[in-house]
Amino acid sequence: MQICLQIFFDSLLLIGLYSIGALGFALIWGVLNVLNIAHGAFIMLGGYLTFLLWRNGLDPLLAIPATMAALFAVGWLIQRFLIDYVVSGPHSLGIALTYGLNLVLIGLALYFFTAEYRSINLPPYLRGYVDIGGAKLTYVRIVIMLIAFFLTACVWWFMDRTELGAAIRATRLDMEAARLVGIKVRTIFDLTTGISAMLAGAMGGLIALLHSASPAMGDQYLLQVLIVTVLGGLGSIAGPMLGALVLGISTSLVSNLWGATYSTLVGATLVLLVLVLKPSGLRGRAFYEA
Repeated sequence: MQICLQIFFDSLLLIGLYSIGALGFALIWGVLNVLNIAHGAFIMLGGYLTFLLWRNGLDPLLAIPATMAALFAVGWLIQRFLIDYVVSGPHSLGIALTYGLNLVLIGLALYFFTAEYRSINLPPYLRGYVDIGGAKLTYVRIVIMLIAFFLTACVWWFMDRTELGAAIRATRLDMEAARLVGIKVRTIFDLTTGISAMLAGAMGGLIALLHSASPAMGDQYLLQVLIVTVLGGLGSIAGPMLGALVLGISTSLVSNLWGATYSTLVGATLVLLVLVLKPSGLRGRAFYEA
């Protein structure tokens, strides 16, 4: 019973974190058709910015929305002055640009922060834990799960219930038709990259609360986000969420039963199975495969 509860709690945490990271990654990939390798650097920036805000006296939980706002601005500017110039070009150009941007941001982090891990000292109200059936669930994990699921619900509501969300979905489906009905596609691109960076920043900030911030943290979690996106497929909000559910449960199960070493193989194995059996992903649509 105890091990089942521990697996369940660990799964919820991973599902929440993977969901917000994968939603941002899938959003820019689906709308702009750009594989944004710099998404990992955005995660890393979110972790460091949360750490800096805490070190300058801000409560770590209040630092999360501030981090998200800052990353939204960073994403908007990067889209307007960099990515916008490669959107209509070959896919390889977008990958090369975002990969180079990722290296530059990691290099800057190494220069200003060195390779040292930067940890946040949690306030007293986040340091305790609850014991449920022998499984320990810390307060900070509960808060992180609640924030992650709240952000996921907000993204779903925004995309499904607002005019801007409808404009993003229309641009994703047919860019030229969106232009014909008066949608400003360039503004939609800016907004999409801003939201993507904002969600990555939230993921990085939450990870910094749970573990620590380091220059390499983005690349580590970018791999997980990419696996989740491939598993779920493009074309709907449910795709990345389903991918996060599958990877989160599988990773937690293997990690708790056989150790963290074997859990690293879970993602690769699942991706291979999905690519063989259903290349568009579990919830992906055929016209997003190209």
